[in-house]
Amino acid sequence: MIVDPVDGGWLLQLGPSLDIEAGHGEWRESAPLGRPVVATGAWQGDTFVADLYVITTPHRVRLVVDAGAGTAVATWHTVPLTGPSLALHLRSPLMTRPDVA
Repeated sequence: MIVDPVDGGWLLQLGPSLDIEAGHGEWRESAPLGRPVVATGAWQGDTFVADLYVITTPHRVRLVVDAGAGTAVATWHTVPLTGPSLALHLRSPLMTRPDVA
């Protein structure tokens, strides 16, 4: 995961095609895979903490990036019934049963 500063916030690069915009002191909306998500985040020492809300669902995720340790952890407030894949919940349309698509 890469956290790059941008005007008024951060660009969170979670994978090759999963970039999420996070505001600093405000919520910023983006739709990296078609479904809208709002995010806000800030550095706390060597740790970057961001809260993400998938606004078309009841789900939210906290991302904690420890630059010193080189780790990133995503924790769901409540793990969705369809599994913990953030990319799955940001994809539009939501594919909860890929076996019947």
